[in-house]
Amino acid sequence: MKRMLATVVAIGSLVACGTLQKKAMQINPGDDKNQVLAVMGAPGDRQFLGDDEVWQYCQTGAGFGYHDFRMVWFYRGKVTGITSYKDYTPASGCSGHFKTVRWEDAPKHQ
Repeated sequence: MKRMLATVVAIGSLVACGTLQKKAMQINPGDDKNQVLAVMGAPGDRQFLGDDEVWQYCQTGAGFGYHDFRMVWFYRGKVTGITSYKDYTPASGCSGHFKTVRWEDAPKHQ
């Protein structure tokens, strides 16, 4: 029984992770905010600095505290890049686990 539960958890984590990753793969440099909204939906977090903006998305893996994050970076409303990070906090959802943006990590733009 424990082995079956472990298998279900592992598969659920991979499926959940893949969904956010697959969506992010549809985003390209130069896409505008409307295109990102159409693919990714509303972000869980937004942060701004001048003409720079970042939207953060999160997906949990089977509800066991594994979080997969994507950060979509914009400059003047156009995508400049996407970065990712992971977090593991048992028995928690995405809320409250978004990183404070380090603007020096933003993809370079023209």
